[in-house]
This record gives sequence, C-alpha cells and structure tokens, in this order.
Amino acid sequence: MNETIKTILTRRSIRKYKPEQFPAEILQQILEAGLYAPSAMGRQPWHVVVVRGLDKIAEVNREVKAATARMKDNPYADYVGSESYTVNYHAPTFVIVSGDTTVSPRNAQFDCALLLGNMFLAAHSLRIGSCWINQLNVLNDEPVFRKYMTKLGIPKENQIFGCACFGYADAPNPTAVARKKNAVVIIE
Repeated sequence: MNETIKTILTRRSIRKYKPEQFPAEILQQILEAGLYAPSAMGRQPWHVVVVRGLDKIAEVNREVKAATARMKDNPYADYVGSESYTVNYHAPTFVIVSGDTTVSPRNAQFDCALLLGNMFLAAHSLRIGSCWINQLNVLNDEPVFRKYMTKLGIPKENQIFGCACFGYADAPNPTAVARKKNAVVIIE
C-alpha cells in the first residue's frame, strides 16, 4: 500500500499523551506540512499559534474553563466544566489555528481545517499523536477570552477555527470507527 494512503487510513485521534515533549525539528516538519495545505485562491488566511510546555498550556486551560463558565448557551459548558477537563488531553504541544475572514470571507474556516488536516497526517507519519479540539471556536466573541487570545498572538481580526494537541501517544492507536457505506455516490 502507498505510504500516504497508509498514513491516511491509520491516523486516529489520540486522547492520552505521555508528558515528554517531542523535538522542535519534528514540530517544524508538522507546521511546514500544514502551511502547504491548499487554500482558496492561494490566500492562506491562516495564523498558527503554538503553545508548548505544560505550565503555559495549563494557563490556556484555565482561561478556556473560565470563559466557558462566563458564556450562556455554550455547547461545551458541561464538558469543560468538569474538574477533570483539560483542553489538550495533557499533550505537551497545543496549536491554535485562526483565520482572517477579511482576506477570505467565505473560505477561511475551510482553509484552516485543511491546514490542520495536513498537520494531523504529518504528525502521524512522524509517530506523533494528535487530536482535533473544537472548544475554542465557540469562545471567539467572549471578550475576556478574546483579549487573552490576542495576548497569545492571535490577530484581533482573526477567528479561531480549530485547535490541535500533539504529543507521544500513551495508549494504543484506537480502532477505527466503521465508515458509512452509503456516503459516496458515483455517477458515470
């Protein structure tokens, strides 16, 4: 089987990580793969903030929990509100991807998703686990959290579209969820 196809078919979301950090050289490869994702009209509206280190990630986690507690009608409130919640599943690297919707009004979110997809596949090919994190996108309009995100380096005009955690897996690769058999229609 082709190595690229094998990587795609065997990549899974990892939700348990070893505490040790992986090398910066591997991170650079993962980031570069992300930056080579396709984007609408080549606009590349994305901006990536990488948070490494358990102390800084713990700070992000506290801010996420506090912002969620302040919001009404947050779909993650019960989940994030639990005492055991951590935004990154204890992974040593956390990535926040935002997009400039003034550069690409209709496509920034999709372009950012493609960037993250490339990063997930690159990470898996380098034996680094990863997981998509959704919680931060619902906090884009929460003023205190937004100010904190700007302090971390996210441009004021950007919207957070997705996040990811990366690290060495501390559990076996999960079994794939069965794929829908009727998800594809071929017309010839």
